Amino acid sequence: MDSHKDRIASMHLILQVMRLFGLWPWSLSEGEQWTVWGFVKRNYRFLLHLPITFTFIGLMWLEAFVSSNLEQAGQVLYMSITEMALVIKILSIWHYRTAAWRLMHEFQQAPELQLRSQAELDFWQREQRHFKWFFYIYILISLGVVYSGCTGVLFLKDYELPFAYYVPFEWRNERGYWLAYGYDMAGMTLTCISNITLDTLGCYFLFHISLLYRLLGKRLRDLQNTSDELYFGQELRQIFRLHHSVRRLTHTCQTIVSPYILSQIILSALIICFSGYRLQHVGIRANPGQFIAMLQFVSVMILQIYLPCFYGNEITVYAHQLTNEVYHTNWLHCRPPLRKLLNGYMEHLKRPVAIRAGNFFAVGLPIFVKTINNAYSFFALLLNVSK
Repeated sequence: MDSHKDRIASMHLILQVMRLFGLWPWSLSEGEQWTVWGFVKRNYRFLLHLPITFTFIGLMWLEAFVSSNLEQAGQVLYMSITEMALVIKILSIWHYRTAAWRLMHEFQQAPELQLRSQAELDFWQREQRHFKWFFYIYILISLGVVYSGCTGVLFLKDYELPFAYYVPFEWRNERGYWLAYGYDMAGMTLTCISNITLDTLGCYFLFHISLLYRLLGKRLRDLQNTSDELYFGQELRQIFRLHHSVRRLTHTCQTIVSPYILSQIILSALIICFSGYRLQHVGIRANPGQFIAMLQFVSVMILQIYLPCFYGNEITVYAHQLTNEVYHTNWLHCRPPLRKLLNGYMEHLKRPVAIRAGNFFAVGLPIFVKTINNAYSFFALLLNVSK
């Protein structure tokens, strides 16, 4: 019924961008294995990220370590901690790159995940469009943080970098400033695009799994008007097989996204804390560009925590609703063997489904609220210490 491309329609462009930025594996034909172009494709991620991403992040942390006071360190720590979370995301996707590719391939090609009716196809395409446009807006807002900060410093009288990092040469002159500014802008562009596309990939995995649980619920609900017991039993067994595949995909998804979500949640409280502290020392009149960029940054960081918590919560909610959907089937008119089958299925559904971050906590909206509370506590403590 469906085209394979329809199943992951919202991710086609994102995956192309990730491949361009060394975050998604390139496909190699048999003739390219031992060619120069094949070598470049296999090692492209190292050639791109080692001289820019990791070096740039290292210089940021060096600037934080050599700062003479808390206020100067706070100007760079909020971004350094953010970039530290990015390092974990990049290393994680490199480690699980084969598993992530296979999971995406299974989402697209697995025959048991095929959409069987026009109603299912319309539902799937609608949800994919919503996800695509929401994350396109999220990506544009995130890039706006970088370029509003880069633009704002150009209107200042003194030489100032948009995002502080350790510069190993004298840059407070016309020639040196533009070299430092150019590397700053290139580093922030690469790290920003890497960060937001990895966020999008992790959220998409969670989103796709939640859609599959919703699809299970729709197919169970469609059995409410079925009077043919033979057809009812056949459909029920297909639903059981689909559910088994979805549970397996859920565990695979958890393995891939768990390190990224764990690092994001642990570090986010500190990121928001230092961002708020930085916002306290940036005057809107003295530096309006930086002030607006900081407001955008704080908003994006809150959204960056909220999104995986929201989609993780969606998986738990829709998996839990399957028990209610069983009651909506035409089970009262079934013979005892089918009733026993449904009863065994409901016993199976008692096992809770939740994406766990590093086996420490379930990813959901409660952990988002706790993270925001922790960020406020750290912020209040930092303000008291600075006084």
